Amino acid sequence: MIIKKSNQIVASNINALIYGESGTGKTTLASTLGDKTLIVSLESGLLSLKDHDIDYVEIEGKTGVEKITHFRQVLLEIAKSDYQNIFIDSLTEIAQAIVELAKHEYPDDRQTMKMWGFYNECITKLIKYTRDMNKNIFYTALAKVDKDEAGRRFILPDMAGSIASKSPAFFDFVFHLMVFEKDGEKKRALLTEKKNGCICKVRSGKLDEYEVAHLGNIINKVFN
Repeated sequence: MIIKKSNQIVASNINALIYGESGTGKTTLASTLGDKTLIVSLESGLLSLKDHDIDYVEIEGKTGVEKITHFRQVLLEIAKSDYQNIFIDSLTEIAQAIVELAKHEYPDDRQTMKMWGFYNECITKLIKYTRDMNKNIFYTALAKVDKDEAGRRFILPDMAGSIASKSPAFFDFVFHLMVFEKDGEKKRALLTEKKNGCICKVRSGKLDEYEVAHLGNIINKVFN
């Protein structure tokens, strides 16, 4: 048995989920990561990055089965690459494709429970696989509003099924991208703590409640 000291633990990589409303600029956050960044796009919405020089790969396929098959192949290649930052846009699209895959695997209405179990398992395995890549992993997702049994409103990643509320547990960092006005100008910030129904978390303890929407700065703060 090898005894170690917890104060000697050093952060090596970031595993993060960034979610927010459509149009808040989630995709453009990839431009703040610097060199050795690869975007994995399932949304075909990279026009906002046309003025930046960033490598990207588009996940192709007309059906959910084809998209997830291609996505898995891409992940295998990424794992062996020298890219340091992997920006996956988006988990919402991945979840929708996996719903199609699950329905393909279990087309009988009497297999609904098995279908959703398969769906949850697929998403969990994909997130855990990327988490263990030894790279900085950033997933984006749309946000949706939901309510608990007491009628309390909360905001979480937009994914079908119970995995929406469970998925933040798979990440060390969960940020809600917010847009607000200050001094007559639109500003963007990443909320890092639970507030106003938003599900957020930070395991490093090094980030402020609100951080400037710049992923490179966040990496520097976490590692330094």
